[in-house]
Amino acid sequence: MQYILINILILFSICSCSEISKKDEAQNNKNPNISASDTITQDTVLPNYPDISKEYLLGKINPENDSMFVEIPSKYCIMRKEYIHKDVLEPFIMMYEAAEKDGIRLGIVSAHRTFETQKWLWNQRYYNSSNPAGVAKVVLNYLAMPGTSRHHWGTEVDLMSTKLNFYETSQGESSYQWLIDHAAEFGFYQVYNAGRLYGYNEEKWHWSYMPVAKEFLKQYGEKITYEDISGFNGCETAKELMIIENYVFGIDTLLLK
Repeated sequence: MQYILINILILFSICSCSEISKKDEAQNNKNPNISASDTITQDTVLPNYPDISKEYLLGKINPENDSMFVEIPSKYCIMRKEYIHKDVLEPFIMMYEAAEKDGIRLGIVSAHRTFETQKWLWNQRYYNSSNPAGVAKVVLNYLAMPGTSRHHWGTEVDLMSTKLNFYETSQGESSYQWLIDHAAEFGFYQVYNAGRLYGYNEEKWHWSYMPVAKEFLKQYGEKITYEDISGFNGCETAKELMIIENYVFGIDTLLLK
């Protein structure tokens, strides 16, 4: 309970700053992220996850007592205690240390989120309207519906800052460029890159450990239906907005191959 309450309070302050400007919309059509390479298929031994439960895929677990998760050492976290999938911690530390040698600090802002944390964040932003799908679509610029967030899997990390203006600073630009140049060497990819036709706005801070996340995405598509996406304000709009097709699978197309 303490873990959830802490996550709720701080995640709200983190996510409240992600509002896109016209300038950012224009930038979504240029500077595509060169994220995907042959690294994942040629150099990485993919873990075997034969049967991931629907509860896990939907974020309805507690990482504190789930054997699939480990606590991230505090030196790698910017704000609070974080949990991550057990097979993601070591490659992240390797990437962190490589970046640190180049003067880049890849501190984690957010890693795993439960369904309840995502629900709290969503319900804070969603409001009743005569156009519920329109409201939901605005919230979906940067925030996933509960049960559809990749953060539920423990394979995702938000790095450095979720504030758009950070990436306009010299520190933000150099850090992001380092990730573009090197993150794939460690199995991490920017899933919400620029230039996509569907889904969330570009997120330069959100990086996914693809060797694990790729299998989770596959099983999500096989097991989760719109009946499973429920229990929060505006959940009835999920099917209309094609949340699974356009948002869960609305990632860098090279990573869907």
